[in-house]
Amino acid sequence: MHSPSRVSAPRRALWFLTAPLLAALVGAAALAGPAHADTEPPQERTSVAAHYVGLLEQRPEGAAVVVEDTLLGDYDPVELERSLHESFGRLGVDYYVVARADVDDAASNVSLLAALQDRMGEPGLYVLLQPGESRVQALGRGVDLPLREADQVVALERLMTYHTPLDTKADVYVDTLTAPDLAERAELPWYTRFPAGWWMEQRLRELGLQTSGGPAALGETTAAVVGLTASLWALLSAIRYGRRGRAAQAGLAGRPPGDRVLSVGRILAPVVGTLALAAAVIHVHTATLPEDEQRVGPTPPDTAPYVASTARLERVAAALSEDPLYVDPRVGEGVGDLSGIAERLAGTDLPVYVAVVPMADSDESGGDLEIFTHALHHVMDQDGVFVVVDDADGSDPELGAALFGATLGDEVVSPLRDVTGYRFDLTTGRALEELMDVVDQASAAPGERPDIPSEVEYRADPYPEPSRLSMLLSGEWSTALFVVGPVSALAVLGLVRAVLGARVRMDTVPGRSLRPRADRAVRRAAKALEAASADHAGLDRSMREADTALAVLGGEPDELDLVGVVVLADRVVRRLDPDPDTAASADVPVCMVNPLHGPSALYGPTDQLWPERRQARCASCELLSDRGRDRRTLLVAAPSGGRRPHLELDRLWVTTGYGARGRLDTEDLMGESRVH
Repeated sequence: MHSPSRVSAPRRALWFLTAPLLAALVGAAALAGPAHADTEPPQERTSVAAHYVGLLEQRPEGAAVVVEDTLLGDYDPVELERSLHESFGRLGVDYYVVARADVDDAASNVSLLAALQDRMGEPGLYVLLQPGESRVQALGRGVDLPLREADQVVALERLMTYHTPLDTKADVYVDTLTAPDLAERAELPWYTRFPAGWWMEQRLRELGLQTSGGPAALGETTAAVVGLTASLWALLSAIRYGRRGRAAQAGLAGRPPGDRVLSVGRILAPVVGTLALAAAVIHVHTATLPEDEQRVGPTPPDTAPYVASTARLERVAAALSEDPLYVDPRVGEGVGDLSGIAERLAGTDLPVYVAVVPMADSDESGGDLEIFTHALHHVMDQDGVFVVVDDADGSDPELGAALFGATLGDEVVSPLRDVTGYRFDLTTGRALEELMDVVDQASAAPGERPDIPSEVEYRADPYPEPSRLSMLLSGEWSTALFVVGPVSALAVLGLVRAVLGARVRMDTVPGRSLRPRADRAVRRAAKALEAASADHAGLDRSMREADTALAVLGGEPDELDLVGVVVLADRVVRRLDPDPDTAASADVPVCMVNPLHGPSALYGPTDQLWPERRQARCASCELLSDRGRDRRTLLVAAPSGGRRPHLELDRLWVTTGYGARGRLDTEDLMGESRVH
């Protein structure tokens, strides 16, 4: 075939005769009267909205449903139309529904619905249904329907996913519109007003596998939990080992304080991690994923035409049999002016058929242009060059081409390779111009056929579907396991340490809490005295200590006096306890770091076990460093103002170890505290 710029002399002569012939024809037509349909000038391309309005007007008034043939790959149009009538018919209002594939066209979805309303001019509910969306788009005119509240509930409750079939979407949407509790459900929960609450809700929905990214999110969360528990086990083990070492070095007998809690934590941490991992694996293998409800049409044949339905192909073929350039009405005006392409097609030696159509995963060819060209050739049963253009918005078109009964030579790499596929930064017209420059070089080759579409070969031996386990591990699980988990473990331990530190600070500076604490301690001591038998060996001493505590408490005690009252009352309770070990601890000196800690460790009834020690300490304080013990030393209000460590006060409470190293004289105590 020759390029249009290299025409023969006879053809140029014919072109020179065109103008006189056209003038004669126009004059004859004017004399003959009104022109017939076949002589009318070509009409302008119909807009997308006008195209759908024309289809809706062909349906029953007030109950119009249009199912576009771009859904033929996944849906039976007759069955889907019937189902949509049943769903929207329950509303009791007029409805105009368009179900189509979701492709990028010149008309946005919102503007399309508004244009449909304006062009139809009828009251009712206007609905746009598209696969690949987790919503139903609807506008109302002259109907009393809570559309805004329904949209809110659909979004809040995730009633639809990207994979929900169109008929199910319609049912769910109508059920939501007619729900009696719609107004309450449409209210935003209070916690979603905060970023953290909103994020947590979304995360929980992902963990419930209600989204496509749910398995990956579940895998990341599980990995983080496993990393957290493993790190906690390691950290708790290290802490317990260190505390046991310090306890042995200090000579503490038995378990150091907190050892039981650390041991339980070491056991629970791996158990929780194991249970979390097992629960995640079971959940992802038994749950219904959004992909499971995706509508899948019948399996296409492995032989020509390679599609299960040829309805749209027959419509396109019928148009191409009259004009080698076909632009689908849904494409609209986005592709621009293609009159130059039409002129080139009229002057080719080989038949060239160009179809500009919207393509989608849900159509009969699965959005594959190569399959569409082969199927189109099968339906038309004509040799030539078949070109399909997927371009709905006029930019970055995708081109596919196949030669039947024609060849471009014996080159290893087809020249079409450079002018097909996605043509970024090109208009449809420019992309077709470049393709036609290559097609012009083709020559007839009867019987020549292209290779079977690669997608058809893939159908015969498809890749295995990803397993549920691989979906679980498809996210950033390694980062969650080795980074998020350990960091979270450190954060948890830091939080626990902060809480314990706050409690220690409250014990170190009890302040106003001393008075109610002393009152409670005295009441416990009084109950213990009432319950003790008259022949109890420690009854007399306990009564003396209780009398001293009551006398001091009844005066005007300062903070140090209140500490002494608590120590004496607790000693009474321990001495009268029926458990011999608890009763024996009553005569053990209290911890002089903070007497409120209770009995010290390493001391028996006398001070002979560790005579070189100057200060009695509880087991917890014994395990601390000197700096740590300084931070835990009890601070009380000083007569001179401010707070001072209780050991710095020259008071009987301190010098007698709060009664452990000598009898406390009530009158002396009351004199010190200026009770009378």
